[in-house]
Amino acid sequence: MKKKLFILISILAISCNNDKTDTQTDKTSINLITGINLRETSDDSELQLQFGNPNILTNNKFLIYPNPVNESVNILAQENVTDVWLVSANPEKIYQDVNFNNILNTNLYSEQSIISHSIFSSNKQSSKNFSINISSLAKGYYKVFIKIGGIIYWDNLYKYENGGDNEEQFNTIKNFWTK
Repeated sequence: MKKKLFILISILAISCNNDKTDTQTDKTSINLITGINLRETSDDSELQLQFGNPNILTNNKFLIYPNPVNESVNILAQENVTDVWLVSANPEKIYQDVNFNNILNTNLYSEQSIISHSIFSSNKQSSKNFSINISSLAKGYYKVFIKIGGIIYWDNLYKYENGGDNEEQFNTIKNFWTK
């Protein structure tokens, strides 16, 4: 009887954990997207729209376009890019008042962590301007990690499926971030 009582008390003690569990995603989660910049071309004079509060770190080292994208995304960098990884991500309308410039830095994610989370990689690049075909990837949000001069930067990307026009894709993104 004492043994059963001890087991029962042990089970209750374990199940009655008083730690408060925060179900909100961590600000620096590799799979979190808190906003996105949309652009059709690399031309700075073109209209660029921002929705949410993008948790990106580009340091003006590169651009990805078009965003949203269907088949091929273009990468335009100031220096040669050596590696590109795409990590599937989840958009969440949280941390909209956070200044990510004070949180994000080039040492935040290890290359090994990015590789282990990536669903697409393009290694051994040596170019400032190139395209990668992502047509085989599923519709959704991705973090695009780019290695330039041994340093990793990232931006957020939305991939849409064939059959939708640009206006329809734009409205899908806009409706998510503004409602």
